[in-house]
Amino acid sequence: MDKISVIVPVYNAGKYLERSLTSICGQTYQNLEILLIDDGSTDDSLEQCLAWAKQDERIQVFHQENGGVSAARNKGLDEATGVYIMFVDADDRIETKMVEELYELAKAGQADVVTCEYVEEHEGNDSETSTNECTAQENIHVQEAEDEITAGLQLLLPWAVYCKLYRKDVIGAIRFEAYKIAEDLLFNTEIICSHKLERVVTVKKPMYYYFIHKNSAIRQGYQRKYLEGVQVEARCYDRLMKISPQFGEINIVGCSMSMMFERIAELPRKDRLAVKEDFIRCKKIAKQYKRALLPRGNMHRRISGALKIYTPNLYMWSLILRKRK
Repeated sequence: MDKISVIVPVYNAGKYLERSLTSICGQTYQNLEILLIDDGSTDDSLEQCLAWAKQDERIQVFHQENGGVSAARNKGLDEATGVYIMFVDADDRIETKMVEELYELAKAGQADVVTCEYVEEHEGNDSETSTNECTAQENIHVQEAEDEITAGLQLLLPWAVYCKLYRKDVIGAIRFEAYKIAEDLLFNTEIICSHKLERVVTVKKPMYYYFIHKNSAIRQGYQRKYLEGVQVEARCYDRLMKISPQFGEINIVGCSMSMMFERIAELPRKDRLAVKEDFIRCKKIAKQYKRALLPRGNMHRRISGALKIYTPNLYMWSLILRKRK
């Protein structure tokens, strides 16, 4: 029964902490080290964390000045003493047997990383309750990767860190860089490029519940971080393509770019003009990464990529008209 460190970055998550910590503390796998990293919260998050620590001796609470999710996760990595590492966001929750099942797969398959699927839950949406029990045994399919490239591809599908169990040794000294978007892609890219990753086990079963509420990053208006995300994705693409052209077939460059187009289209005309230079930079990156945006096997991505590369202004206006309607 190896110790598993669960790292939870906390920032103004007081409204959602109870559901998240209830799911973590209630795991069937008991040998946990639960590290709550309060990243300068201004609500009652820290008080809630300290109260939970009094109830469960496995919980450790750390407080630091606000530095972003990367800094919080790095603090957790520095303090972690477990053989395995798991990341859970403070507004999300996990299945009761998630840790146990991923750990068993890790041991049975001698895996460096085990990854599962996730489900989106939307605040105020009735569908939230219908996804609570989505673990029917007949839906389980385990896929094993035993070579460096296949393992890397599985690690990036999806590239988020929150639906994975990592062996601490494969992380080593790798840490998150101080980006606000795509930092998890870069973290996993670093693991792949370290050439320590040899075996990944993927279970086709949703066990992580990603909660989307009105303050979620995915619902925020346009911010400079979206351009930063485009640049991070391009950087990861360049590094991974040096390892294998197979990495070009997955959507490494495009997620932040699509988000950027969507969010700019939502802005009033005056605000769109204020971010004109960001948009110009995005268009240049689109042309530079034509190969990444025009994959061979995905027609939807090819069409979307072609619009961004060849007719970005027209594509933007189509989005603006759609948003108005």
